[in-house]
Amino acid sequence: MPSPAESPLRPRTTGERLRGGLLLLLWLLVGASALYAVDDPLAQKVAIVGPIALAILLGRWLLSGVLGYESLVGLRIIRREAVPRRARLAFLACVLVVVFGLAALTLGYQSLALVIAVAIAAFLGVLLFLVQYASIFGTTSIIGVVLGVAALIVVQSVATGFQHEFERRVLGVYAHINVTRTFGMAEYRRFERYLRDLPGVQGASPFVYYAMMLAPYDPTGSRTDELRLASVLVKGIEPENAAEVIDLPAHLERGSGRAIPLDALVSDFELMPVRDRDDDQLPEVIAETPDPRGPGWYEAAIERYDALPAYRKRVTAADFDGDDEDDEWPEVEVPEGESRFDASALPTVFVGATLSRDLGLDEGSLVMVVDPGSTFDHSEEPQFQYYRVAGVFQAGFQEYDSRLIYVHIKELQRFKYRGKDIVSGIDLRLTKPDLAPQVGAAIRAVLPGREYSVLEWHLLNEKLFQSIRFQKNIITVILSLVITVATFNVLSALWTMVVRRNAEVAILMSMGATGPQIARIFQVTGMIIGLAGSLAGVLFGLVLCWLVELYGYTLDPEVYFIEELPVEISLSQIVWILGMTLAICFVATLPPSLRAARLRPVEGLRYE
Repeated sequence: MPSPAESPLRPRTTGERLRGGLLLLLWLLVGASALYAVDDPLAQKVAIVGPIALAILLGRWLLSGVLGYESLVGLRIIRREAVPRRARLAFLACVLVVVFGLAALTLGYQSLALVIAVAIAAFLGVLLFLVQYASIFGTTSIIGVVLGVAALIVVQSVATGFQHEFERRVLGVYAHINVTRTFGMAEYRRFERYLRDLPGVQGASPFVYYAMMLAPYDPTGSRTDELRLASVLVKGIEPENAAEVIDLPAHLERGSGRAIPLDALVSDFELMPVRDRDDDQLPEVIAETPDPRGPGWYEAAIERYDALPAYRKRVTAADFDGDDEDDEWPEVEVPEGESRFDASALPTVFVGATLSRDLGLDEGSLVMVVDPGSTFDHSEEPQFQYYRVAGVFQAGFQEYDSRLIYVHIKELQRFKYRGKDIVSGIDLRLTKPDLAPQVGAAIRAVLPGREYSVLEWHLLNEKLFQSIRFQKNIITVILSLVITVATFNVLSALWTMVVRRNAEVAILMSMGATGPQIARIFQVTGMIIGLAGSLAGVLFGLVLCWLVELYGYTLDPEVYFIEELPVEISLSQIVWILGMTLAICFVATLPPSLRAARLRPVEGLRYE
């Protein structure tokens, strides 16, 4: 019989109250783990308190006796003594189906029926494996945890894949940071030199953006299909260093089926040199940055510009329209024997894969790009230029593949800035995308007023990224409730077991077992169920993720912006799911274990 000092009816001492209060505080701190779902760096730093508190609780739980006879008694409660031979054979058959099915999918055999068969075989294999070692009551409790954990892993992997795939595709087209000025930058060479020297900056390149219209052009009149007009966003880039900030070479190889160098973007247009603004009008850091073109560059450049023939300084494409009687450019001299519309002499353009398909364009096709907003008072006709398609790119993002085109930066400067050497801004690529907030803040600190704009990549599509993160968090909460509901099976099973084993509990207490020791027996039983269900759920979830990835489920890019369901497995997410599941299972063991610990031996033996 327990001594009076161990009686559950005695008053608690001050030390026991302090220990109880400390345990309650640790359990409250475990809830801080939920702050990982908050998109805030400070909240995510505070969230680390949760796993630390959980580790302390588990350590105390292990050191307080769970490694002793409590674990043996708990295992005996759910252990299965005899294993049917047919269960082992069925388990081996399920393993073979899963192995051969995954092998067939890996080798390229795409079949939805095969995916479903492998998924069913994987689930039956997990069920048959558990049946071999756990009792029926233990297996039914474990299966609920398995399904909840597997569902959460699959959904988390798909949601993470969506989020990171969006980020990768956005960063493939847009730089990590772009610095722009409303009325353009004439001092962009000095600006670029300064930005390249900032900590964390890996590359820099100037750019020009302009909204224009594009239409296929057929000078021979051989095309019989309808020639449609498309609204496009044109980006002018410097072929020499654009690859430092965007992934255009990889996109061209994906869209054209071969590697196309960026210097395939050509232009024979010559820009009018423009002086930098006076140093007192520039930011201090730019004024202190020497011009990489050296002293006296402007005089030499303007002298060279004045010596060029007029057709090299054209602002319109009138010299390509085949009209020899055009009075606007009487000084243009065309070498004898050459056609005024020579396709090989045209500047070039890269078009998106979707736009190319919609307009029937291929490499070598001719297009006409029109500037509909060349004048605000409509006193002039819209300016236009013919181009030859030098390549088709595929960024994998519907918004870009259907509306974006690339030209040489000089070509867009001729339209937007009327041929002057001015750019819209400078793109930056960082060593790590996560450095964008810090580097962006450092750039803003040295740029006074609102003359310049600094835009980080995560703010470019802020609403889209916020929507993805919000949906991911909501789905996580909903599926966490599924795991919580599954743990009610554990609670109800343990509670039933406590009620049915009153006599055994009373005998143990009459032999000297204390209330905490009795409680730990049932806690061990519940945690074994939770651990087995969590590990089996992780295995089943990983198999499902692998199946989804191998099958390559296609999506409508006009709805989802990407063509294929992305899956990205994260080790940190798996650890987080395991920890959360074990914590929920442990909480579910508390009511039945406390009831068993408070049982008086005389009550348990009264009817025996």
